[in-house]
Amino acid sequence: MNTVMLQTIVDALPQPALVLDFDYKIQSANLAAVSLFETTLTGMDFVRIVRQPTAIKCLNMAVKTRKLKTCDLILHLQTPRTYKASAASLVATGEDCILFTLLDISATIDAEKSRSTFVANVSHELRSPLTSLMGIVETLQGPAHDDVAARDNFLSLMQGETERMSRLVGDLLSLSKLEAKEHLPPDGQVDIPKLLRRIMTVLSESKAEYKNRIVLDVPKNLPLITGDPDELTEVFQNLIENALKYSEPKTKVDVCVTQSQNKITITIKDQGEGIAPEHLPRLTERFYRVDKGRSRETGGTGLGLAITKHILNRHRGRLSIKSKIGVGSSVSVILPN
Repeated sequence: MNTVMLQTIVDALPQPALVLDFDYKIQSANLAAVSLFETTLTGMDFVRIVRQPTAIKCLNMAVKTRKLKTCDLILHLQTPRTYKASAASLVATGEDCILFTLLDISATIDAEKSRSTFVANVSHELRSPLTSLMGIVETLQGPAHDDVAARDNFLSLMQGETERMSRLVGDLLSLSKLEAKEHLPPDGQVDIPKLLRRIMTVLSESKAEYKNRIVLDVPKNLPLITGDPDELTEVFQNLIENALKYSEPKTKVDVCVTQSQNKITITIKDQGEGIAPEHLPRLTERFYRVDKGRSRETGGTGLGLAITKHILNRHRGRLSIKSKIGVGSSVSVILPN
């Protein structure tokens, strides 16, 4: 293989690639490598550029064995990223050099960490009601075996715990389905004012404390938008009900719709106690709760806003949350028009 052909191959590689001599001086680098390291690499010492003992060991083994060697590297460049590094001696091709490539595997590692965290969170969320149920069953089988009043009380508690697990499993299934089709944009047509009025009616009739609290402000002649009506109903019902749950009793929840040339914005504003700034970036994380005890008491699974985020991703929309302690929160859904 001649040098020109080797350089052509290296330049064609999508991932960062370097050609080194046996003193580990950089003979050439493709554009991806130059972009990654943000410097002209040719003629530079690889050891001083990378500063990773693991990378040097990988190169040494590739030269010694004349076989492909790989290792994982964490490079602190623009941002810390994890790479799968590959080193191969090209002596067998007639070139006295080493080909060194980097494949960014950060997303894969992050996904695995997220998966592990998710499994741990699900286990924790299920363990609590299961532990309660086991304790109740043991009590009913023992001290409260013949106590009718205690039995009725415990049966009510068991019903609450099983309903809690049912909600959790239902939300997990919804989340799984949404993730599977998040890349597929919806193709239905949605009348936002009609959808919001229906949600307003459903919530007002569902609980006495919700009646006459929702104030809807919708412009006339709002066009239909592309979307999934069931999914958007879930989004707005969840957001409006959250505003009702976590705001002061008898206070109003304002739902305002505005339209611009290429987007429609639906803002839900409450008069609750507000959310501290440090919590806002994490509100759409799975199982993240500002007040864990209060969330569980009101029937929350900690997945509502995560589901909302995935639905809006599918609709190519976004969620904006603003809040001020002692004043309340404002949640805006921005959808393409």
